[in-house]
Amino acid sequence: MDNTLNPKFSEVTIETITTKKEWIANDITSNFWLVAKSGYPNNVDSNTPRDKLKKISFEKEICPGGFLTDSLFNNLLLDLKQCLINIFENGSTQKPYRLRSISNNIIYLIISVNEHRSEYGLPPILAFNQITEDDIFDFLKSFAIEPELINSVLSELISREGKPKKQDWLNIKNKYSIRSKTFSILKSRITSSKNSKLYKSSKTERKRFEDANLNRDICSFHAPNKKTIQNYISDINHIFHNSNHLMFPLQFSPYELFSSEESLANIFKEFQRNIKTSIVPLEVAFHLISNALKFQYDYGESILKYLRSVDEHYKINTAHLKKSTLLTDCNRREKLFHEVEIPEPLTSLNIKTLGLEKEPKIPATLSLTQVIYLYAASMYILLASFSATREYSLLLLKRDCFNHSPLDGLFDISFKQQKANTTNMLQTIHRPIPKPIYRLGLQYAEFSQYLENRFKVFNEDHESYLFTSFHGIKKIITRHFDRLSYEDTPNHFYEDTMQSILDFFSDWTDVPLINGKRWYVNDHQFRRLFAVLYFNLTDETGIEELAWFLGHEDLEMAFHYAEVDPSSEWIDEAIISISKRATSINRNLNADKEIAKIIEVSKEKSLKLNLQLEGVIYEAINERIKTTGEKVHFKRVDDKDIYFYFSME
Repeated sequence: MDNTLNPKFSEVTIETITTKKEWIANDITSNFWLVAKSGYPNNVDSNTPRDKLKKISFEKEICPGGFLTDSLFNNLLLDLKQCLINIFENGSTQKPYRLRSISNNIIYLIISVNEHRSEYGLPPILAFNQITEDDIFDFLKSFAIEPELINSVLSELISREGKPKKQDWLNIKNKYSIRSKTFSILKSRITSSKNSKLYKSSKTERKRFEDANLNRDICSFHAPNKKTIQNYISDINHIFHNSNHLMFPLQFSPYELFSSEESLANIFKEFQRNIKTSIVPLEVAFHLISNALKFQYDYGESILKYLRSVDEHYKINTAHLKKSTLLTDCNRREKLFHEVEIPEPLTSLNIKTLGLEKEPKIPATLSLTQVIYLYAASMYILLASFSATREYSLLLLKRDCFNHSPLDGLFDISFKQQKANTTNMLQTIHRPIPKPIYRLGLQYAEFSQYLENRFKVFNEDHESYLFTSFHGIKKIITRHFDRLSYEDTPNHFYEDTMQSILDFFSDWTDVPLINGKRWYVNDHQFRRLFAVLYFNLTDETGIEELAWFLGHEDLEMAFHYAEVDPSSEWIDEAIISISKRATSINRNLNADKEIAKIIEVSKEKSLKLNLQLEGVIYEAINERIKTTGEKVHFKRVDDKDIYFYFSME
């Protein structure tokens, strides 16, 4: 392939790159772009709050001592920017924040190409048209990692005491001469495995026990993920597919060369097994749900009253002080906190302090900030269990998400969910919830609103998130009630924050141990638990209803979610556990009549298994899937009966 630079359309490109785009908030010629985050309108400008923007950085090192923003690589940078503009404006993606991951993946390719060329004494590339088919092949091969290399890296980590620092990782990379992408993948697999024996992180250290809910087994570290490979090929193909106005466009389509099953089989010996989301152990799930209900009923209303009292006492006793004094006087805050009497319903929580920025794991006593985190976790668990939606949708919940229909008297929750047939498009949908959850939700929404109001933020319910960022520990212990300008539009909890408080709730409520380990549940496991239970405890219309509830447009995906190993006694255990827990809840809570009815139904079904498919047929389906590797497909005929068939597609 000709690697010389033959510029085309240079005048058009430079003109396009300097033209202001409404979806880029800052100067388009800058070394970074600020674009709209998910859930925010695409038209942004310099007045858009910073927390509503996502940064796309181009100042990345692409070869030793060389950055993409250096003048030497100006043609490469201009073409990358133009490609990203084309991707969005050609409709390849409808959300500008997606451009960050595409940009990063393309930059990883450039780094890989330069590393490969360096091994042969060649200079780094200056344009996309210098990338060859062999370069793409070499880049994709970096996703498969030799087991010997993995064992060496793991031995290095195990031999080190404590959490490895940035320099430790760099030393390992250099010692074994690991390519950048390979090292990034290997590091990600190790750090996300949640295996504390391999890697200690601040997350693993905060947990009281080793995590039984492991993300990845060591034996699978070497194998690439097929879906990840296909996503990278798709992102790289954007350089070719959106090459209009590029000065030095890519000369071939990576998608046509490497996306087929046959081509991938020629590159990789094996892929990671497509493992479903683990089904949370029943005792763990019902322990969390029942404790979440109990926490809400026992403490929810009193927590808000207590926080109001603490705030009012502080305002009265610090009105004469300067703001600068309030910011630094932690002792005064703590002293005034102790002067407020704790409501009797909260005495069992053993609240002893206002809060610390670095809270201990699970102390004998609690701080007020930790109690608020437990309150948030309990509401999240209930909503995840009853709505069966994804974490992203839960974090985007607005305060007005709880609805009561005056027509039929029923209750539901509204949330945004990605459409199955589009990319990154969100639609608002409604799903039914029990009346008790509706009431608890309204109570929690009032608490969430107060967290913002105390900082003089008075947004409408449809504008503010239920899980507002004003839950943050610094805002709880800061008593001057002022906010920075970027806090005018509150954000929502981030995924890591929510997972941390779920872990904290699991430890505080003493989730039953499994062989000395604790199952720290994640949100998607509540979704799958709902699917499995609904599928197996409903009548013949269950799978269709389940597909609607999960937001799936076909029955196959719903079956994929709901399928369990038919040889297990999981369903039997589920019904017994439901009855056992239901009896306990009924005894400890002042439950509505609706809950009592549910309890009676679960007791009746504890002796009967009403499977969606006859047991023999269900077992035969799974046996065939295991033996042949086929997929099962469901089809509705004449809008009546549902049939299934098998194929390799």
